[in-house]
Amino acid sequence: SLCQFIACLTSIGTIHERFWTIKNGMQARAGCWGVDCYSHVRSYFEARAHRLQAFGRPAAVTPARRSHPRPAHCSPCLTRRRLLQGSPAMGAAIIAATTAGHTAGDALAANVDRPKQDGAGEPDKPCDLRKQKAYWLSRSLIAWPAAAQKPEGTRFHLVCSTNATLEIQGGMLKGDNGRIPLDQYTKAFPADLRKKFPHLANLPLLQLPQNQAMQNDLDQVLRGQCVVTAGQDDRPSAATGLQLSGVIDDLFATDAWLGVKIGVSGTSVQLWAPTAQEVKLLVYSSPEGWDQQERTMRRGARGVWRADGPPSWRGQYYTYRITVFHSSTGKIEVSEVTDPYSVALAADGKRTQFADLQDPSTQPPGWSQHESPPLESLNDSCLYELHIRDFSATDDSVPAELRGKYRAFTLADTRGGRALGQLQAAGITHVHLLPAYDFATVPECPRDQKWVQTDLSQMPPDSPQQQQAVAEVAKVDAFNWGYDPVHYLAPEGSYAEEVDGTGRSREFREMVAGLHERGLRVVLDVVYNHTFNAGPSSQYSVLDKIVPGYYHRLEADGSLCGSAFGANNAPEHAMMERLVIDDLVHWATQYKVDGFRFDIMSCLMVSTMEKARDRLRALTLANGGVDGSKLILYGEGWEFGEMANNQRGRNAAQLNLAGTGIGSFNDRLRDAILGGSPFAPSREQGLINGLALQSNSHMSQQMAPEEQAELLGHLTDMALVSLAANLRSYRITDHEGRSVLGKEVLYAGVQPAGYAASPVETINYCSCHDGEILFDQLIMKPEDSVSTEERARMATLAQWMVALSQGIPFFHAGDELLRSKSLDRDSYNSGDHFNRLDWSGATNNFGVGLPVAEKNEDMWPVKGPFLARTELRPGPDMIARTRDAFLAALRVRSSSPLFRLRTAEAVQQQLKLSTPMPGVIVMELKSADSSNVDGSVRDEQYSRILVALNARPQDATLQLPSGADMQLHPDLPRWMAESTQPASNPDDPTTAVVPARSAIVLVQRC
Repeated sequence: SLCQFIACLTSIGTIHERFWTIKNGMQARAGCWGVDCYSHVRSYFEARAHRLQAFGRPAAVTPARRSHPRPAHCSPCLTRRRLLQGSPAMGAAIIAATTAGHTAGDALAANVDRPKQDGAGEPDKPCDLRKQKAYWLSRSLIAWPAAAQKPEGTRFHLVCSTNATLEIQGGMLKGDNGRIPLDQYTKAFPADLRKKFPHLANLPLLQLPQNQAMQNDLDQVLRGQCVVTAGQDDRPSAATGLQLSGVIDDLFATDAWLGVKIGVSGTSVQLWAPTAQEVKLLVYSSPEGWDQQERTMRRGARGVWRADGPPSWRGQYYTYRITVFHSSTGKIEVSEVTDPYSVALAADGKRTQFADLQDPSTQPPGWSQHESPPLESLNDSCLYELHIRDFSATDDSVPAELRGKYRAFTLADTRGGRALGQLQAAGITHVHLLPAYDFATVPECPRDQKWVQTDLSQMPPDSPQQQQAVAEVAKVDAFNWGYDPVHYLAPEGSYAEEVDGTGRSREFREMVAGLHERGLRVVLDVVYNHTFNAGPSSQYSVLDKIVPGYYHRLEADGSLCGSAFGANNAPEHAMMERLVIDDLVHWATQYKVDGFRFDIMSCLMVSTMEKARDRLRALTLANGGVDGSKLILYGEGWEFGEMANNQRGRNAAQLNLAGTGIGSFNDRLRDAILGGSPFAPSREQGLINGLALQSNSHMSQQMAPEEQAELLGHLTDMALVSLAANLRSYRITDHEGRSVLGKEVLYAGVQPAGYAASPVETINYCSCHDGEILFDQLIMKPEDSVSTEERARMATLAQWMVALSQGIPFFHAGDELLRSKSLDRDSYNSGDHFNRLDWSGATNNFGVGLPVAEKNEDMWPVKGPFLARTELRPGPDMIARTRDAFLAALRVRSSSPLFRLRTAEAVQQQLKLSTPMPGVIVMELKSADSSNVDGSVRDEQYSRILVALNARPQDATLQLPSGADMQLHPDLPRWMAESTQPASNPDDPTTAVVPARSAIVLVQRC
């Protein structure tokens, strides 16, 4: 069976091709259609199908088959164990594939029949002008696979039509107004193009004429329909359209200013639209009125269009009416579109405002002198992930008009405000905000929003009624995570009280200032991997209306890549890369944010991330108003889609980021702590919740005790590497007694567990907004008889492991309050009801109904019985104790620089890790005699710190270092200290007892 491995592959292949190929073929061959094998993956893709349908991508998925029972030999856990250990056959196939530049999905799918999808099965036509199978790489060269298949004497042409009337009738190509002969290029593929287009480097090339007159004509040629043909005169044997990103970069990439400039003498706008035939500026006096002024814009150098107007345009609104050939329709399209460099918008992004963010009216008092809280080193960062609406939407201590809004963060004396104050005092340094740019999926005006009208509080804890009520208004309520970008440079309007114009900018700045004044820096979640929509028609398509087919990544036939759950962007193209970097600098300088979290960061190139890093680091208080050296950059480094394994160049994936100083989320620690993965069966156990020590029924059925013990040993090895900042060079003693480097411990059987070169490159976490959050996982994974108290202790232990690891710790808001989303695995559109965050600690939101069917219905039979167990709902005292323990972990981390070592060398020298028994990890940190240039650190307070993490269901006795005078850390919460046998036990002063499912910290003072 390969059911578990399917889960690993969902982050690798092209989603709607490789995933279903592998699932249908391999799972069918195993004879397994058990719902828990793949329903968790199926729901993940179905939940995002509407995004793909919105711009014409295939969104159908194979219907679930539930009639076949799981055969006895089907064991997801067994498969995972084989992968973790490195199955020779599987590992060899995958390593061979990835070495050749393919994905692991390719390796598995090579001998599997691909299922037919809607529209599939149509034979490939050699002459198909609807597709773009050729690549215009530069002003001189075109790559076309078909060029290699033509007999000697075949003539090639670039055929153009200004009015897009090309068609093939009776075998004849008609409707053109120009043909350019092409020669076959006989030299080696140029090195610069090989670097830019590595996935095309084996294709044959055709060369355009090199005379200057022809080169001058390309500007006009690119404004119409272009196809390449092979054959005899008007009767082509092959013909296709062209993908134009390469030649557009070559001819038109520019550093000219874009957007709006407002001065004393007038107002100007500039738009980059090199393939447009005409652009008109439409000026409106208000965000909704129709008193329109129209101006024809002038085309300048490198495809930049410009219009100038009076100073009175300030505060008014505009759009562009653009006439351009759109390859997705094969027509000249006329579209009205906003400015991609919009900094202020009308409600719902319908118009761009002529705005100047230097205007004092857009700034709170004192903004020009405002500075971020101090931060000595990026290694001191401690991150807290929070959704803007979650912070205050259900907090009745916040005035009603500010709930769910930016300005709720300006209030210190609310439940949420006081909670943030406690977190900051304990050690949280950054609040990571989920997307706050303009996104598509929430109506911005309150008058357009709808709400659940039914009282849900009296319904049974496992009822489907709550989710049905939430789903009925999900598309028109005020809640969404916001991973649906439309305008990158403008704040989202639904979080603003003043939706139209620059009011949202002022309120966003007030939020940032409010957090800064509380001592908290601000991280923005940015989504450059896709936009919500593309094409010539949708209101939410901006980039693709202006330069069709350029800003987005395309498949081999010219259709949009959709693996990132939208219209995949192409930051490897010069002007998309420029937009990314311009946007980052804009938010850093105009809004004084302190870092960025990159969604599916691996969809960007390492080179793009390094350019962005360098531009941001160059900012200073004198030049930009911020200290760029203290801006933190991190993101999701999963291998993903068409970018996986460097298929289109060196992408910003985990294994490529060593040495960049850019962080990536450490899924190795997450999976070691909790077991499984976000796509694995929900009851698969890990280090802290009973694997091999108190197995649940699922694990007992799937794995023999000795197999569980082996898996526990491997997960412990991954945890050791992770506690050492996931450094590839850190040396541990593994569970078999071998001395191995972090990079030699395998993750999923095919990747090194350790991949970082510096602690700042590792973002350690066990829970985030994606997937079931921490408490919900600890409902499903432990053995059924485990008490709520013990589950709360597991949650505390998980958070302590993250907090005290080397690297950057990251926490999801509310995990310290045992927050629940009623087992919702993807609450991106599940409303305030399932996303409720109760800062008072009176409740934790567990058992408020079955989670929303869209993502969870297949798992209702598993989740429903848990939700019905009301005894699993923690009370206020238990929530308070868990919160206090979390705050204590933060204080312990803050108490010593030894928990924040800055170099790989210091971690190797000053951190010792051991596993005295299964389920127990001991960390020993030693202070250096002095702080040295190699990064070693001296702690002026403690010469030695000992951390013991006990995941066992029984107490564990710890042997103390010989001759050490160890005492309990003074920041341990009272209940943890009282349950711990003192280190100075007169019966045996060389030992300390670590309570079951708990942690202790012992210190030796200088």
